[in-house]
Parts: sequence; structure tokens; C-alpha cells
Amino acid sequence: MNPKIERAIYIVIIIALSGVLLSLGKKKVELENSLPMTVDELADKMSNPKLNLQIIDVRQYEVSEEEEDEAEETDYYTGVHIPGAIPMPDCDLEKTPEEARPQINPYLPTIIVSKDGDPEIFQKCKKFFKFVRNLEGGMIAWDEAGYPEDEGEYEPPAAGGGGGCL
Repeated sequence: MNPKIERAIYIVIIIALSGVLLSLGKKKVELENSLPMTVDELADKMSNPKLNLQIIDVRQYEVSEEEEDEAEETDYYTGVHIPGAIPMPDCDLEKTPEEARPQINPYLPTIIVSKDGDPEIFQKCKKFFKFVRNLEGGMIAWDEAGYPEDEGEYEPPAAGGGGGCL
């Protein structure tokens, strides 16, 4: 066979296989994004300092003094939250504390934390982030698993970048 034809055939095969691999990779990312992340997976990822992970907490930021007696700590961000989590109530930038807004990065791998892993609020948040997953069971599951928690108002990190480090 002519070497030029043979080379052309190899090139076509390589291009076709590359297209298939890219398609499969895209489908894998889409599948991963559609599956919720467990609290154990999140804790494991947070313990790896090489991973740049952003945790967005979509619960109400704080409650009034009247509501505080009836509310559970897991109902609102200032009650209890995952260390490094960035508050973005209802996935609405208007409700997000001013100091938290610059920390939100739509291109970082993002975990959405609601009170109980609500899929409806997750669907609302998906449009803001490129790589996003829902925390299965939300803050209630994190609290029940006994992983580290912070409380109080949001404090931006001292040296840039999102949140999510244990």
C-alpha cells in the first residue's frame, strides 16, 4: 500500500478515536455533575490541599432574633456551616453578603450545600457554575456525620481564593 494512503488512514483513525474519547469524557463530567456528592466524599476531597474546591452554601444567611429560638442551627449559615463555605442564599447574588461576592468563582469545581440537599435549589444553582455537584443530605447530613463546622458570619480567606479547606 502507498505510504501516504496508509498515513492518511492512521490519521483519520486517530482523529475518530480522539473524538470518541472527548465525547465520553464530556458524558462522564455530565454524569458526575448529575450525581450528588456524599458528605464522606466531600470531607475526603476537602482534606486534599491540592484540590481547589469551592463550597457554596445556599441556605438563609442569618435569622432574626425572633426566629432564632425556633430555628435549628442547620437552617441558616451563621448558625453552622462547613469550614470555608461561601454563603450565596438561594443562589442569588443580591442576597449574598458583599464580602463573599468576589470569592465566588464560576469555573472552580463547586459543591452546593442546602439544608437537606434540596434538588430544586441545586437546579437553580447549576446555571452559575461550570462544574457543580449537590451535597447529598445537605448541611443536616454533614452535621449528623460529625465533620468539622464553623459558626458565625462569613469571613473571606486571608489570601484570595474560594473556600472549602479543612
